[in-house]
Amino acid sequence: METFDAALYLDIYGALLTDKQAEILGSYYNEDYSLSEIAKGLNISRQAAHDAIRIGTLALREYEGKLGLVRAHREALREAEEAGEALRDLRAAIAEVQNIALGGNAVAGGNAAAGGNAVAAGRLDAAADRIEKLINKEV
Repeated sequence: METFDAALYLDIYGALLTDKQAEILGSYYNEDYSLSEIAKGLNISRQAAHDAIRIGTLALREYEGKLGLVRAHREALREAEEAGEALRDLRAAIAEVQNIALGGNAVAGGNAAAGGNAVAAGRLDAAADRIEKLINKEV
């Protein structure tokens, strides 16, 4: 298991481990302690530290396999990024519509129509703001 994955699994599932396992795995994955440093700090053998890491890491993998919280979190982040891209596209389209509608009507002398288009563009912009708030709230 890569260190990043193990650290993420530990953040999510660490409370399900024994206190000693969580401490040892935290020292190993989050603080980058060696087996010798862990063993010395906890007054255990290097082999005991190794075994605790091996068993604890297996437990973390099993929790992820059964619960899938890390997978779901990563999927939510991916979807939020896609929604953010769609939002950026929407904002660009709104700006384009405002430029075309307001510029075209002003040239033709249609100030009332231009005002109506500005209100419609304002509504689109407000909708984009609400979408952005929802995206940020969910992540």
